[in-house]
Amino acid sequence: WKMGAFRTALALSFAALTQGLATQNFGGVTPVEKVITLLGKLQAQVEEEGKKEAANYDKYACFCKEQADNKLYAIETSKEKIAALDAKIEKLGAEITTLETDASALGTKITGLTSQMTEAQNTRNTEHDQFVAEVTDVDAAIDAVKRALEALDDSKKAMAGKVEREAEAMAQLKAISASSTQVLGAKDAKKLQSLTGQPGKAYESTFHSNEIIEILESLLSKFEAKKTEIEQEEFDTNTAFEKRQLDLSNEKKFAAKEKAEKEALAQKKTELKATAEADRAQEQKEMTADQEFLNVLTEDCQTKANLWDQRSQTRADELRALEEAMTALKEGVAPNWQANKRLVDLQKNA
Repeated sequence: WKMGAFRTALALSFAALTQGLATQNFGGVTPVEKVITLLGKLQAQVEEEGKKEAANYDKYACFCKEQADNKLYAIETSKEKIAALDAKIEKLGAEITTLETDASALGTKITGLTSQMTEAQNTRNTEHDQFVAEVTDVDAAIDAVKRALEALDDSKKAMAGKVEREAEAMAQLKAISASSTQVLGAKDAKKLQSLTGQPGKAYESTFHSNEIIEILESLLSKFEAKKTEIEQEEFDTNTAFEKRQLDLSNEKKFAAKEKAEKEALAQKKTELKATAEADRAQEQKEMTADQEFLNVLTEDCQTKANLWDQRSQTRADELRALEEAMTALKEGVAPNWQANKRLVDLQKNA
């Protein structure tokens, strides 16, 4: 009730009641006392209703506080989880970037090592081809020297056919004279070339001193030494090449292994990051829902609290009005009841 309506209703009820009770006898209880009693009951009823409403509101207020506390706790917990997930996502992102950068650098390194190995293999192939050609030339020279020595030895022993055998020897000398300079040196090579004249002439002028045989034997020894030197150089070069290739191969293998490990770790961390991002999105969704619920709860509870304050004020006004009415009856109307009653009786007798 609003205060004005309550007072009007109370006044009308009081007037009707007092007028109706004015001529009635309640067994020693005056009508005014009866009204006071009824007002007292009404006061007690209002107070009882107020207690029940207060109890119900207390329960609702406790519900509001409990729900608000729970949601505030959930929101704060979500904020902490989101902050932790943000830190985790940022850390994983940085680690993934580092791993991917390292893997890319290792890929570049592997490509460079592969190029080095290919280039070294091509160079080694060229060197080996040169070695084969050089050994082939030296073998041919050795064979020619041996043939020349054999022909000269046969010519020296034979009584007939000396010219033919010397011609065969001269042919062998011509075959090796072109390549003998690097092996024999300029002086011995020039001497060898001076012996490659007409068959018979060389024999008659110089063969008896066995000079050609001595030179050829020296040349054979030097060609064989040259072959040994070439073969040793080839062996040393190939050994160094194979060692270098093995080193590069191992380095490439280790780089490939490290690259695979970093890529696998980057993939794992990418999956962890995706999971963390999904967890963050879910946590954000739940926090938003909790905040929306809290907003609605706060608004509803505040509305109920305002209504409760208004109702409490109205009830207090009602009780005050009832108290004032009973005080007025007790102090103003009741003492004059007998005089009023005699006036009523006189009116009836008249």
